[in-house]
Amino acid sequence: MTMTNDRARSHRGAPGKLRRVGAPLTLAVMLAASSALAADAGVANPHAASDPHAGVANPHAAGDPHAGVANPHAAGDPHAGVANPHGAGDPHAGVANPHAAGANPHGADGDDEAADGNPHGNAGHGRGADNGMVQPPEDGAMDDPTLPVGTLELHIVDPSGKPLPNTTVTLGVLYNSVAKGESRKRLSLTTNATGTARLDELETGSTVAYRPMVITDGATFSVMPFRMPEKTGMRAVLHVYPVVDSIEQALVVSQSVIYTEVKDDRIQVQQAFKIYNFGKNAWVPKDLVVPLPETFTAFTTQQGMSDVGVDAVPNKGVRIHGTFGPGQHMLEFRWQLPYSGEAEVRFDVGMPPRMAASRVIAPASKDMTLEVPDFPPPQSTSDGMGQRALITEKQLSKEDAALSAVTIVIRGLPTEGPAKVIATLLAGGGLVLGLVLGAKSPSSRDRKRERQRLLDELEELERAHMAEDIGPKTYERARRELLDALTRTFADEPTSKPRARTDVRPRAS
Repeated sequence: MTMTNDRARSHRGAPGKLRRVGAPLTLAVMLAASSALAADAGVANPHAASDPHAGVANPHAAGDPHAGVANPHAAGDPHAGVANPHGAGDPHAGVANPHAAGANPHGADGDDEAADGNPHGNAGHGRGADNGMVQPPEDGAMDDPTLPVGTLELHIVDPSGKPLPNTTVTLGVLYNSVAKGESRKRLSLTTNATGTARLDELETGSTVAYRPMVITDGATFSVMPFRMPEKTGMRAVLHVYPVVDSIEQALVVSQSVIYTEVKDDRIQVQQAFKIYNFGKNAWVPKDLVVPLPETFTAFTTQQGMSDVGVDAVPNKGVRIHGTFGPGQHMLEFRWQLPYSGEAEVRFDVGMPPRMAASRVIAPASKDMTLEVPDFPPPQSTSDGMGQRALITEKQLSKEDAALSAVTIVIRGLPTEGPAKVIATLLAGGGLVLGLVLGAKSPSSRDRKRERQRLLDELEELERAHMAEDIGPKTYERARRELLDALTRTFADEPTSKPRARTDVRPRAS
């Protein structure tokens, strides 16, 4: 029997887009940062004295700010060499436990009462003790041969496993088939005195998926979607936590990674927030907007299976929403800023509350510099093939002021100097010279080959535009030039001369 872990749903990978320029910020980079930030070199209780950052170990041991972090630009790939965070099917594999060394943030070691009711209990209690990763109790569904085919039995419990009677459960049903397309519906049922709800004669097979949910106090607790097996029934367990909307009532710590790159006529920024909830309550932020520059555009994100996510608020930033239950949650998104070719760019990026550490990464040319005020001087890395990156990271201690925003300054960017104008004039002169000397018109075969080449380039341009690999100005300019060139191939077609009339009417005699 296999258990579907609902906690894995908040760990989303980056959108699967082909990228020709820049480098997408993926979950691997965020987890690589997290491993350094939460390295188990004697990490103290992060909640001591009500300070979520107290005692966080310095991941820059031995004076190397990137010790143990894989080169993000190896072999030209910004994420090459980063360990797979989902190895062996475990979404937390390779992630250091911030409560390693048996430190229990909610109770003294050996306090069985605290451990029993605490999803983050002692390392010697509960699931996850073997690998040092203390996790909240697991939600999920498993095959149950004791239940009839088509029967689903739901067990709704509190964090300690105590049944929750008279609780309303919503069962989302998704139908998806080639013949009928996609459709959805919801069923509502209520748990009995033992916290159990049961449904019979549900459809089995690969075209129907089910997702049990409990929606309460603005929070959504759910099990990962699953399909009913063909030969047995299924049993699902779902934990429901007390809900708070004030972060002051939640034991929440955040980490951040910002990847920024200047390309074409835009500045592309990709961000990831990793939010740890070490408490016993589920945190549902209320109207939490993280500021971004007013001129930000092209916001994109990937929605996961949970209600956790970010939405764009035009001219303001991004709104964080969802149910942050005990455990880890990942938010990833990207956006752009207009760029007009200046030698220096500066912009501010807001941070979520309770920030414990933040990292900024920027691929850089030889003369480019990166400055992040109040951060350590950036370190330069290279993949050995000429690709250079600048990285800086800041850890917050108890004495530091809250990190509400990060200022990023990039200098030494190439500008459009006279060299580009001269190159343009030379190119234009060469074109004129070719038109003057090209006395011989291209053959029909050459024109056909040229048209096909131009059509292929137009198709490739459209793909790059859809993938947001090029900016709007470059797209419009390149498209116009390709269409003009395509038009000229038809203008070069020889015009057929009208044939002279050969019919001669006889004179009337």
